[in-house]
Amino acid sequence: MQVIDRARDYGFLGREFLVWLWYKSRTNEGRFDLAEAGEAELLFDCRVVLQSEEDGTEKVVCLGEKSHLREARFALTEHKTVTEAMLKLIIGDDEWSFILDSTWMNFRSFKTPKVMQDNDKDPEGLFYEKFQLIEKALSAMDSIYASFIKIRLSPEWSAEELPALLKWIKEGK
Repeated sequence: MQVIDRARDYGFLGREFLVWLWYKSRTNEGRFDLAEAGEAELLFDCRVVLQSEEDGTEKVVCLGEKSHLREARFALTEHKTVTEAMLKLIIGDDEWSFILDSTWMNFRSFKTPKVMQDNDKDPEGLFYEKFQLIEKALSAMDSIYASFIKIRLSPEWSAEELPALLKWIKEGK
């Protein structure tokens, strides 16, 4: 099976993950337990792209904070799925922002917290600190995705999580 075929077959997981993240960010104050790393806050940040699953030609791009992306929530009720979203990740005093794509789970426009190393005194330290900040965010997202997959594969998904998610979507009308 080609990689592109796998992406088509399992692409629904990325779309479900982004909708679940959005739901959790609104109902759980965006808080996620990262085990040893502590707690993270993950929020949708001013940009959501939704697309029709049937033909894929109809796309809705919502920008801005007004009413927490009310039009995008309405698009969910019209059977559109989230294909990408701008997210803000906060762990302690550190804050990252990035766009997450649902098909390939790509990160774009990735912004890390400000690097504190002095470039003149230790140019290599600047690189390693930046790398460490990127790794910290990616590890947090891996942990959050793992918790989604754990719930998605459990009986809890159809018994509790999915009905609550669908109720939240219906409230978006």
